[in-house]
Amino acid sequence: MVVYFILGYIALYSVIWLHEVGHGMVYAKYKCKDNPFDVHVPLYLFFSTPNPVNREKASKILSHRQISYVGMGGIAVNIIFGIPSFILLVYLNFPESIFYYFLFSFSLFHLVEAAAYLVISNIFLSSDMLLVHQYKPILRIPLFIIGLVIIGLISFMIMNGPESWRLSFVIAIFLMTACMVIGRIIFTKLQTAKA
Repeated sequence: MVVYFILGYIALYSVIWLHEVGHGMVYAKYKCKDNPFDVHVPLYLFFSTPNPVNREKASKILSHRQISYVGMGGIAVNIIFGIPSFILLVYLNFPESIFYYFLFSFSLFHLVEAAAYLVISNIFLSSDMLLVHQYKPILRIPLFIIGLVIIGLISFMIMNGPESWRLSFVIAIFLMTACMVIGRIIFTKLQTAKA
């Protein structure tokens, strides 16, 4: 049981780290960050950022469109890793094992993070979706629809995954989503207060 908890945490940490690297890659593309892999993800996971970023340079040179790309960079990484690993799980018949548990967690957590941004952060405008809204509010509609499709994939995974894991993953998704939403709202309020 402890091994599964540790593997689940490692999967979640890697998902959040990759999300921040997605933002970091876009910042690096615009020359506002030196190393896209140098991001801030504390062990307790809250308030992860793509820092260090040259925020002063970013505020001077980045257009609203480029800032929206920065916002979407993390979500894009979640989708880029989440959907292919979902397809692997569906089409390759893995036996129940520690490796399968990790891959299942990794895929599921990527999809949950993407869906939470595209649906919940889209409704209660916060974090990365706020950056998209500032560029083109109309983009929120297709992104919301993509988020709903991803929720369908999550439901499919849960319903077709190992029954012995089902309840623990439903609880993990609920806790993860609640923490992400609350954390993003607080983070957005703190960032808005600084500006």
